[in-house]
Amino acid sequence: MRVAVVTGAGSRLGRVLARRLAKDGYMVVVHVNRSREAGRKLVAEIVGDGHHAAMISSDFRRSSNVVGFFDKIVRLYGLPQLIVNNASVFQYDFPGKASIELLDSSLAVHVKAPFILAELAYRKSRSGKPVTIVNVLDQKVKNLNPDYFSYTIGKFGLFGITQLWQMRPSSRIRVFGILPGLLFPSGKQTRRDFERVKNDTVLARNPTPEEVSEAILLVARNKSMPGQNLVIDGGESLIRRMRDIAYE
Repeated sequence: MRVAVVTGAGSRLGRVLARRLAKDGYMVVVHVNRSREAGRKLVAEIVGDGHHAAMISSDFRRSSNVVGFFDKIVRLYGLPQLIVNNASVFQYDFPGKASIELLDSSLAVHVKAPFILAELAYRKSRSGKPVTIVNVLDQKVKNLNPDYFSYTIGKFGLFGITQLWQMRPSSRIRVFGILPGLLFPSGKQTRRDFERVKNDTVLARNPTPEEVSEAILLVARNKSMPGQNLVIDGGESLIRRMRDIAYE
């Protein structure tokens, strides 16, 4: 059975994606950190639907935990065919009012953890049976603004890792970047404010989590696609904003 790993799968996009991959026949490893109850509930729902899933909790702020997380997956389920780096640290700070601690967490989760997982996956992979890695980025790496300063720095680092892997084509690993637009209410944004701004894009709509999940499934299925970056944001990245759309 094909194995997929979704980091940060306890809520939001990770939860939607895990359910979609399980429906497609993957045995889904649901990674969580503190959201263990949500992770257990998600696994129970997937199994209840007749599919396959298991939860592994790990705090990616320690690099040694990432290594242990990967080794446990390989030991229990074999080398995964798909790894989706979706885990995130999304807390507000701003230049001049930034947090060193938040930056450390952002770099650990957004940069170091995906860096380690890609290296370990490549070393275990074999030609003709490539591992597909999908890094969930953010359209704002193409359209910067200073809100969520530490988060943005982390995502920008992951964007760099993604592009550098893409410059090294291999039959053993493919690395994709997904740059979604606004999917859920952001920070202190209310549902009403979210509904007000979510369609303020070139295409007059933002993507749904389901659409992003389908794009990830597309690149996983199509083995002829080399690693590349897909922007799924309704054209949000084409609109120059000085602030995050949640503050517009």
